[in-house]
Amino acid sequence: MSSPRPSSSREKTSLKEPDFGTYHHSTPAASRRIRDAVKPMFADAFASLPFPRDDELKILDVGCGLGFLSCVGAEFYTRAQITGIDTFEHDSLRGSSLERARGNARVLGFSDRVDFERKDVFTFTPDERFDIFVSNLVFHNLGRRRFEAYSRLSSWAQAGSFVLMGELFFSPKADLDRLSKQFRIMERIKPKTGFREYTLVVMAKG
Repeated sequence: MSSPRPSSSREKTSLKEPDFGTYHHSTPAASRRIRDAVKPMFADAFASLPFPRDDELKILDVGCGLGFLSCVGAEFYTRAQITGIDTFEHDSLRGSSLERARGNARVLGFSDRVDFERKDVFTFTPDERFDIFVSNLVFHNLGRRRFEAYSRLSSWAQAGSFVLMGELFFSPKADLDRLSKQFRIMERIKPKTGFREYTLVVMAKG
């Protein structure tokens, strides 16, 4: 599967394609392959949740980068409102910027349902309820501070909300033990081919 397809409502005035960037320690081609592997995993995880695809959901993309996962969510949930937060300063994604993220959503026809904010996970406090929290290749970049970030994520979630976290768990026992104290782990999804270090964890709050 490829990057999110342009929405049918997109204006046909531009043939520009979205650019979701290059991960550190990677190449543009390898980064595209990672996203091609990850996208169907998130689609399967979304499909496992108890929400119709046309539900008016609120989704928070934590560490959104250039908006790849926000746009995957917008493509799957056709009436969802997605907010992506990021500092847009970490070197884990080259050339990350708020303007480029918004540009990608605009190119794909999602700018009416997807927006991005410059926020830090360690200081951010949501002022609304979110049904789903998603992240992709974010928390491992925080080193030991990721455990603090897990706790902050848990404080944002409410009973009945879900968390989909795609990660490179370099210390899987420590990470999953910590997460299991914050959430109910429902499923762990591995890629079908390649990128074997990656795991998508589906969790529920309450």
